[in-house]
Amino acid sequence: MSKTKLTLSMDKKVLEAAKLMADQKHIPISRLVENFLEFFAKPYVYCFKCGEKFSVTEAKVCAKCGWLICPECKVCGCGLKEETAIGIFYMRKVYEDLLAGRVK
Repeated sequence: MSKTKLTLSMDKKVLEAAKLMADQKHIPISRLVENFLEFFAKPYVYCFKCGEKFSVTEAKVCAKCGWLICPECKVCGCGLKEETAIGIFYMRKVYEDLLAGRVK
């Protein structure tokens, strides 16, 4: 696999904190950036019901609840208990904050 050089500018405190955490976890910053960019280009999620990993861009959206439909077990957000749906909603918010936008 060929590699290419990338130059980034960011808040110094953010970089310092990230380097500290990366060092503690023995993960190079370049791998963190590459993993994020790969995920950003080809996002995926895991089904909360069956655990199957699937592509966000290839999944269908349920017209009733607006959730992604798992291509494996065909489950969406319909039928979830309210407290479960709320928990998953806020986890999705974290995911969307990381990507700076909506999933689809």
